[in-house]
Amino acid sequence: MSDAPASVQPPDAGHTAHRFFVIQELLGTPELARFYTDILINSPTTIMAARERQDFSKSTAYKYANMLEELGVAEELDEYQDGSALWHADPVSGNWTDEITLEFGPAIIAVYGATSVDDDLQLYVDRHGKAALAPAVMGTITYLQGERTRRGVADDLGIPAVEAIAVTQAIERVLAVLKDFDPTLSDVTFEVDVHERAIEQGPYQHVDE
Repeated sequence: MSDAPASVQPPDAGHTAHRFFVIQELLGTPELARFYTDILINSPTTIMAARERQDFSKSTAYKYANMLEELGVAEELDEYQDGSALWHADPVSGNWTDEITLEFGPAIIAVYGATSVDDDLQLYVDRHGKAALAPAVMGTITYLQGERTRRGVADDLGIPAVEAIAVTQAIERVLAVLKDFDPTLSDVTFEVDVHERAIEQGPYQHVDE
């Protein structure tokens, strides 16, 4: 019998650590997060179609596709459309616990990805830091649930009302598209409608191919 101490790691420790690494990688690379999000909401889709929607070069698109495959959140299927392989992405989520617990899912990842193309989101990050974006997403969710006004969100975040209006409008354009693709939002009901024109101005479009 071995005298080695029994492992204290839970059975899913490796899986949890991998999810943490994947989320960290996506949050740290907005363009990669944006590409991941486009494939997720349009799966199955081709890399060429995703790159056209997100305006990436061919080389960058395939680089990001390979990175997502290595991270285990996207895969190339044995199916084709117009001669190009179809790809599928899976939603990834996890919790971060400090003073409070934040649940990171595809919606938050998508918002971080949108900072690479949305001026209002980039300005917010420049002023308050990347970490401040997650509470802004949570505040926008409460607004869409009808539990807060935009000015109420401003008070919660400790920012001017005009800034809260700009950032929540930018975030809601993302949340409206990601709602049905994010398991962390499956029990959330949005009472406030996001206008279709606003969604069309956002960085993500769900396209029936």
